[in-house]
Amino acid sequence: MRIISIANQKGGVAKTTTTINLGASLSSLGKKVLLIDLDPQAHTTLGLGIEPDNLSKTMLNVLEPYRSKDKLKLEEIIINLKVGGGENLFLAPTNIDFASAEYKLIDQIGREDFLGASIRECKIPFDYIIIDCPPSLGILTVNALKACNEVIIPMQPHYFALRGIQEFMETAEIVRRNLNHHLKINILITIAEIKNNLAQEVIAEIKQYFSDKLLKNIIRKNITLVEASSQGVPALYYSPNSHGAIDYYKLAQEVISFEKEEISAGI
Repeated sequence: MRIISIANQKGGVAKTTTTINLGASLSSLGKKVLLIDLDPQAHTTLGLGIEPDNLSKTMLNVLEPYRSKDKLKLEEIIINLKVGGGENLFLAPTNIDFASAEYKLIDQIGREDFLGASIRECKIPFDYIIIDCPPSLGILTVNALKACNEVIIPMQPHYFALRGIQEFMETAEIVRRNLNHHLKINILITIAEIKNNLAQEVIAEIKQYFSDKLLKNIIRKNITLVEASSQGVPALYYSPNSHGAIDYYKLAQEVISFEKEEISAGI
């Protein structure tokens, strides 16, 4: 099982869009995928057509302290989305109440591993778990980094974004050192206006500095991605021939190709 966190402390870089559309594309390629909404804004939940205010069981229950009467196992809150006529895509949802999770975890022993423990104890087997992180570097994001073995950092091709990436990678290194945890880090360029000269300059600079971490596929700016989320479905099932759907499908193929590389390398 591969666990991938979609993380960046900066908002508006397509973390949720990437979570939804990468997950849907992986599921369409035959992978059994669980999306975990770890952001109190609940945008992944909303973007998949689930009304957060109507939920009685969410990730808040999963991350409750062990002695809490409200604590649930991860498999008890999972929703089978059944999008596109398939049954390979699942969601662990959240809602605005999840904003209290940081405070509930702050004084708990082993708080950095509450999410990881719930995943390890889950009895439903998945090929991929993809975690949508909040736009911060708090305890929820640290939980996601501790639980996963890979991180995808979405970033727009803007100069200021380069500094933010450096800050996030420093945090990931702290997690690796302090929690004795290995993280594979990949950078994904998103919302790219590839015909824009300035964007091309920034992309060239990103390739220069992060060539070993940069994913080959670039997610172009595409209104279909926004429209699909507003309709509560992934772009692949809203407009399969759109640039957005095609870009994320190719990204899913690239992510899957890493499995073959690991096998050939004997990992």
